[in-house]
Amino acid sequence: MKELIEPIQSDTPLAKAFNRVMAKMQLLRIMSLPRVFKDSKDEMAAFRMQNYYETVLWEKWLHGVLGRLEEWSKTISAYFDEFNGSWEYYALSKRLDFIREFGSDVEEDYNPDGSIKTQSITREQLKYHTLFSDLYHDSVDIVQDTEPPDLHPLMSALNANSCMSIIDVLQKMSCKGIRSYIVDKNGNIRLATEDDKTQMEISELAEAIDLGQLVFAVAQLMETLTSEIKSIYKSDRAFEDNHDILNDMLCDITAILQLKLDETRFFKQSATGSTCTRSP
Repeated sequence: MKELIEPIQSDTPLAKAFNRVMAKMQLLRIMSLPRVFKDSKDEMAAFRMQNYYETVLWEKWLHGVLGRLEEWSKTISAYFDEFNGSWEYYALSKRLDFIREFGSDVEEDYNPDGSIKTQSITREQLKYHTLFSDLYHDSVDIVQDTEPPDLHPLMSALNANSCMSIIDVLQKMSCKGIRSYIVDKNGNIRLATEDDKTQMEISELAEAIDLGQLVFAVAQLMETLTSEIKSIYKSDRAFEDNHDILNDMLCDITAILQLKLDETRFFKQSATGSTCTRSP
């Protein structure tokens, strides 16, 4: 059981923003963490279990999005750099690597002498080795199976967290007042006034709203990119080089990782053409 939410090990702007989101989820994870058997029987058990389960899924999704974007970027870049942007060269190479490593139960994959067949390979034999087959995960997957509305509870939790601090929790648990301190603009530590606390709450809420909107926007972009990849994977377009669409995807992926969401195609619907090009 994971007691604390683990940060993403990446220096990209998106990773840093997601780590801020997870830092704000930490208190909810701690408060909902199962401790002893009686915790599963009291009147708050179902509420805590739901909160804990959701924090696990949120953490998994946030980590998964970063991993998927980096995976897509690496795979598409290799397609151009190592396979000359050729769908057939890519698929033939991946098929050969797969059979060498895992073997095959398909008789047509081998020559009469037992060697792997490399000539007259059909599309049927290549369909699970195309670039888009590697980009799309044809299984239950936290990134592909998450829709933007699924993240609404996370956005609500971020807003709620902004109204509660660890000091508030400790005060309620101890029934005692706990002093809080701040560092002023001169670097001096002083007791926080009520005005200070109010200002901090306003700042926390503003950041929570911004982070929630960012999470939702990224979820929309991931859904759109995944849908685009799936559509090509399931069609004959998977057997084409697809340079233009892959260039566009790579530009979108880079923009998302760099938190330049307004530079993605989906936020520039009124613009014509792509501002990002790459020669295969």
